[in-house]
Amino acid sequence: MSSPNLLITGVTGFIGFKVLLDSLTAGYTVRAAVRSISQSQWIPSHPRITALGVPDKLSFVEVPDIIREGAYDQAVKDITYIIHLASPLPSPGLDPQTGVYEPNVKSATSILHSAIKEPSIKKVVITFSVFSNILFPPDGKEITEKSRLPDVPGPFDSTITAYSAGKIGALNAAEKFIKDNNPKFAVVKVMPGLALGYDERATALEGISAGTNRMLLGIITGKTSPAPFPAGVGDVADVAKVHLLALGDGVVGSFGVTKRNTFDEAWEIVKRHFPKAIADGIFTQGSQPTIPVDWNAHQTEVRFGFDFKTYEDAVVEVANQYLQLSGKKGA
Repeated sequence: MSSPNLLITGVTGFIGFKVLLDSLTAGYTVRAAVRSISQSQWIPSHPRITALGVPDKLSFVEVPDIIREGAYDQAVKDITYIIHLASPLPSPGLDPQTGVYEPNVKSATSILHSAIKEPSIKKVVITFSVFSNILFPPDGKEITEKSRLPDVPGPFDSTITAYSAGKIGALNAAEKFIKDNNPKFAVVKVMPGLALGYDERATALEGISAGTNRMLLGIITGKTSPAPFPAGVGDVADVAKVHLLALGDGVVGSFGVTKRNTFDEAWEIVKRHFPKAIADGIFTQGSQPTIPVDWNAHQTEVRFGFDFKTYEDAVVEVANQYLQLSGKKGA
């Protein structure tokens, strides 16, 4: 096996798996950092991975505690590029302060603490979030990749407010680390909106609901959420594409990957594209209230020379995949 030149963290996730596929397709030799080797054995045998025919281009390293300083010391050995996607999620039952906010802040700098010790590294791409630039609740002002907010250390009354504050704190902590340590490698910060679109991991119907597509599927399968969610979505294909383009020579700075949206517009989109599925009762109307957010990521489109997919594109992708995996027709 040739020596890995790209370390990717978070490869079991929705975005991470797509980044892994695109990286292997682009010719990188990948070392994937996972929390558990045994729980990640599905990856090398996944049909999308085996179809690439590059078994000698993928290896794994176990990093069980991603927020510990020095956690990635072994993982980064002899690596040239890093894409760091791994980040704690606001799962139910977690303490907002110690289980959500603090791990999110620490996860952004743990990779930098290890990378700065490894002279072979030329670039680190870190995934943040549009939440890194948004007050919670949003104040209605335009937000761009240059927007910054002061830390919001808590206490927090919910995991979602802790998660939002954690993303703000993570971006601030990473930029402080870069300023204080002046690393020799370049750093790129990617800020995706809510990731939607075709889930490459899913091989059965239940798999398509394993990630953020669950929110979109609820709107078109009769589920109603009482809790509003901030607008701003990024098609997973665009999010992955920006991560790969960010590895290019001369690319530095911050890049948003998001389009404005109103979540309940998904029903009108489905009505236009899948009338039979509605007539057959496969798709039924649900609702997801939207908190408007004016996050403008147009400069990323300009920098990389392509237009992001729309919310309609993502809705059609997810609805199509749902129909394919369920074995039903809906056009």
